[in-house]
Amino acid sequence: MTDWTKIEIPQFMELVLEDEDSRVLVGRIVLDRLPYAFDTKRQYFTWRDELATGIQVDARDIIVVGSAATGRSLSSRKRFGVFGSGSDVDIAVVSSRHFDTAWQWFRRVNVNLLNLDDEGLRLFGRHRKQYIFDGMIAANYFLNYLPFGTQWIQELQRCEKYLPSVLRGRKMSLRIYKDNEALREAQMAALDSYRTYLAAKKGV
Repeated sequence: MTDWTKIEIPQFMELVLEDEDSRVLVGRIVLDRLPYAFDTKRQYFTWRDELATGIQVDARDIIVVGSAATGRSLSSRKRFGVFGSGSDVDIAVVSSRHFDTAWQWFRRVNVNLLNLDDEGLRLFGRHRKQYIFDGMIAANYFLNYLPFGTQWIQELQRCEKYLPSVLRGRKMSLRIYKDNEALREAQMAALDSYRTYLAAKKGV
């Protein structure tokens, strides 16, 4: 497999089952690759560069993950499904500055004033009890509330024209990571879960 070439779903599934350390494999087939839903490296980099300028992060710290990156969801909650018409575009942003700003918001805000539904309250609680300590913020649900949220939403909308047509009009799900290690650990856990599922299904 050459650098930044397209990895089709059957090949991805074969690579998952290779006897390779998860830390190395997750870079090769999830993080440092041409996402499944993009046609060319230039297309992916142009979109990243435009969005990075708008939200004021380094372009290298914006990574498409999830089924739009791999062709298969790595989430058991989504039953490890194939990328399809109802799939979100999962975007990871690595930024300690934005992570810290969001964390301060979670610490100080009065949740009773947010008028959240049951799912929102559950996610809010998960952030305070777990997600923050894992170095991750599920920004998509709370983006409207975060200090930088309005700007980010506007930039996501502005940069949609740079996406391949198959991704336009889809829900954008953002997660902010404190550092690259937090992102890698999260993706390794997801990949290991999918590897276990796939091995059991294939009887490996």
